[in-house]
Amino acid sequence: MKRILLGTLAAAVLSTFTFMPASAQSDQKPSREERMQHWAADREMILHSRLAGMKAGLGLTADQDKLWNPLEAAIMDAFKSHMETMQKMREGGERMSPTDRMDFMASRMAQGAAHLKAISEAAKPFYASLDAVQKHNFEVLARSVMMSGRGSVEWVENGGDAGGMWEPEGWGGRPE
Repeated sequence: MKRILLGTLAAAVLSTFTFMPASAQSDQKPSREERMQHWAADREMILHSRLAGMKAGLGLTADQDKLWNPLEAAIMDAFKSHMETMQKMREGGERMSPTDRMDFMASRMAQGAAHLKAISEAAKPFYASLDAVQKHNFEVLARSVMMSGRGSVEWVENGGDAGGMWEPEGWGGRPE
């Protein structure tokens, strides 16, 4: 009996010292880049789940399912492009002049318009294949998908004047 108790006690003491560095590491705050990577992964997961929910809610036939894939691909392409643009903007780190910022915003808007046009073109044959009930459901569900990541988070400026950085509120790094 003493051997079992001593063995258990030794294992408990050993595991405490073994796992102590891991718990000490968990006290450290993740870097801004790590927080933003987690945020981006969360947005992607939300978009995937909303697309899956939309597809399930529409109750597609086999023929409609074939038309769904190009629409989903266009939405994901737009999302990935947006995330890559955000990543490049974060990595830049240098302050932009007001004219550079306007040029950057104009190119982002043009890119967004091109992606929206691609989504629209992919949606046309898909939407035409839906019956009246599915079309109604599409309108309701599409709002949720297209608003994925918009409005669900407040963005705060971190860094001051026109060249400051933006990040989701509550992710730290903001001077208090």
